[in-house]
Amino acid sequence: MPTASIPRTQRGGVRAGRPELSVEAIAAAGRRLIERDGLDALSMRNVAAELDTAATSLYRHVADRDALLLAILEDIAAGLPVDVPGRTPRKRLRNRLVAAHDYMADHVWVLHILIRGELVAENAFGFSNACLQDFLDAGLAVRQASTAFRACWHLIIGELLDEHPLTAPRQPSQRSRAIARLDPAVHPALAATRSLDRREGADDFRAVIIRLLNALLV
Repeated sequence: MPTASIPRTQRGGVRAGRPELSVEAIAAAGRRLIERDGLDALSMRNVAAELDTAATSLYRHVADRDALLLAILEDIAAGLPVDVPGRTPRKRLRNRLVAAHDYMADHVWVLHILIRGELVAENAFGFSNACLQDFLDAGLAVRQASTAFRACWHLIIGELLDEHPLTAPRQPSQRSRAIARLDPAVHPALAATRSLDRREGADDFRAVIIRLLNALLV
C-alpha cells in the first residue's frame, strides 16, 4: 500500500506560502503593520503573526524591537532624495527639501521616532550630506551651513507634525472651539488670521522654504 506523503509543514520545513525570513522581509512586515495599525502595534509578536511564524524565529535575524525599528527606519530613509536637478546650490536645496517634505508626509509616524533622539538611520546620511554640501558650495562656513540645514530640517519636521497628524482630530475639536472664541480686543493679530484655512499651510511649504533659503543664503 502506498504511504501518504507527509506535508512539508509536518516535516519541520517552511510552511507553504510563507516568505523566506530575512532582515528585509521582517522590516517590510513591520512597516506594513505600523502603516496599517499604528506605531503602538509594532512588536515582535505582532510582526511574527504578520509573517505567519513564531516570534522566536525573528530573533535569529533581528535582536529586538529597537533593532527592528531601526531596520524599518533604514528602509524609509533610503527613499530620501539625494541627487536632484538644479544648476545652483540654492535650486538643488529647494528641490531636495521640497521633495523630502513631500516624501516624509507619507511617513509622518517616523518623525515621532526621530524626535526622541535615540535612533538614526545611516541611510539618511546621504541626504544630510548633500544638503550641507550645497550650503557650503553656496558660500556658507561650516558652522553656518550646519545651522542653516538644521533650520530647514526643523521646518520640515515642525510643519509635518503640525499639519499632518497621525489621526485626524474629532470635530469640533477643543482647539477649533478655543480659536473661535478669540477676542479681537485681546489678541487682534491672532484673531485676524483665524479665518484662514489652517490646512493651507501644507500647500505653502514650497513658498516658505524658498523664503527661508533666501534669508539663509544672503
